[in-house]
Amino acid sequence: MDDSRRPETYLTPHQRRILFVAQVGILSVYLVTNRLLSHLGGGITFDIWLDHHIPLWPIWIVPYLLTLVWWGVALVWAYLKMKDSLYVAFAIGWLSACLIGYTFFVVCPNYMVRPEVTGTTWADWLVQFIYSSDRTYNAFPSQHLWNTVLIALFWSQWQPRWRQLIWVFTVIVALSTVFTRQHWILDVIGGISLGVVGYFAGLAIEARLRPLPRRRPSRASQ
Repeated sequence: MDDSRRPETYLTPHQRRILFVAQVGILSVYLVTNRLLSHLGGGITFDIWLDHHIPLWPIWIVPYLLTLVWWGVALVWAYLKMKDSLYVAFAIGWLSACLIGYTFFVVCPNYMVRPEVTGTTWADWLVQFIYSSDRTYNAFPSQHLWNTVLIALFWSQWQPRWRQLIWVFTVIVALSTVFTRQHWILDVIGGISLGVVGYFAGLAIEARLRPLPRRRPSRASQ
């Protein structure tokens, strides 16, 4: 069957809402595992020698936080405008990446060793706020990267005119996770890899789920 003949529009409004709610709702699992693992303690770190030569650069907290805004914009934008076939792939990719990432957090608890924040600027205050709100666990793979890379891959296909800008921002996000000392370098690599896995998983699963076109009755049967 030629996949190009398959329908692009097949979701009901209710089904589309379910996917959107699932994408938003699954993010809460991060908070649950983050708090639970912090309470239990233990685990490992994925640091390498290079990590210990990277300084805390508080101003990078700005793009780090803007990433959360971008996720919200991207989820709503996709829900409202993305064609069904690509939206289903995006939603499945998002859910798949999150499930894999959260499972890894639980199976292999890992954390980040953060530096002491001694500055008194507004950027230092924001870093301190994030450190107090977000526990050190759930470092590898970086959810900041797997979600952002997943969006960048799907938006490159859906909105190619924005491709360069989105990928520049994705690189900035990767740097922000390191310079805010929220993640190790391997956490970033792991997050990028999981985003790619989620992208291809979403496309592959959607292709199997997409309904076949209805056959037109032949003249002989009429």
